[in-house]
Amino acid sequence: MAGTELAFAVFGLVSQLLLTAFFALRRWAPDRAGPVGVAAYGAALLGLPVGVALALAGAPLTLVGGPLLAAAWAVLGATVDLVRPRPWRGPPPEWRVLLPYVVLYLLAQMWLWWPLWNVARGAWVAYLVLFVANTALNLRGHVGSASAR
Repeated sequence: MAGTELAFAVFGLVSQLLLTAFFALRRWAPDRAGPVGVAAYGAALLGLPVGVALALAGAPLTLVGGPLLAAAWAVLGATVDLVRPRPWRGPPPEWRVLLPYVVLYLLAQMWLWWPLWNVARGAWVAYLVLFVANTALNLRGHVGSASAR
């Protein structure tokens, strides 16, 4: 695996590990989830230098796009959750924040996952398992009982 591919794979897997840890803590130890959520945004924000470094190293757009989209999601998320917190998730949801947040999040997640198929199949499977876990935990936190949040 080339250095650019390794950087891409590590960035994607670390992002997934942090998101999974955050959603698990939010579910089972909510008082300890905050710092991990900040770390998840911080790690995603590192997508900017990672994406730029990949681009400068001549990596294809398939490897550059995911980290840059993750950084864009982190900027939006950190702004509305940490810098200027507001109840944008609702009820009722603030659609002008929710829609770009969800679109950026899903685009970043898929753009980090799909290219792993051609980079490292084991990393692709690990990413899939972590993505399914953090998505299930995240959805459960939003649609589950009040005690699940």
